[in-house]
Amino acid sequence: MEKKTQDRGVKFLAFLLVVGGVLGVGISVYMAYTFVQQHWIYLVLVATFVALFVWTALTGIRLWRNDPRGWKWGKILFAAQIPVLTVPGFSYEYYSGIAIKVLGGQVDSHFNMALGANANFYLDTRITGLVYGINLFATLALIYLLTKSRPNSVRPDA
Repeated sequence: MEKKTQDRGVKFLAFLLVVGGVLGVGISVYMAYTFVQQHWIYLVLVATFVALFVWTALTGIRLWRNDPRGWKWGKILFAAQIPVLTVPGFSYEYYSGIAIKVLGGQVDSHFNMALGANANFYLDTRITGLVYGINLFATLALIYLLTKSRPNSVRPDA
């Protein structure tokens, strides 16, 4: 089995997964104290986010090393970073490294860029707004990984 050659773009995406994962763990642990004081159940949410960001960093390391699991999970994690959605009672957003968000609905700005890491998943009746959008960077990263992971096809005229 022939190994995929690693290019700078894939290395950059792997680097973002590692850095975003490490930042995400740090932010989650830092915020844990505040959330756990409100109610112990938030500990479950914080532990979930820590696990997600640890997995993100490990996936980045695997992708950097050209491990097939890194390729598989890298695509899955970038796909998970694409949607940004808040509807009454529910909110979801996750990114690791870079987010370039194009948003609609009840937002102050329809274009937003962020560096670092963020994960939120809320089920709460106090959420009443509507926000929808995509993380354009994650979309492009996923497309890039999909095109780089396809085997080189033999052209009939070659």
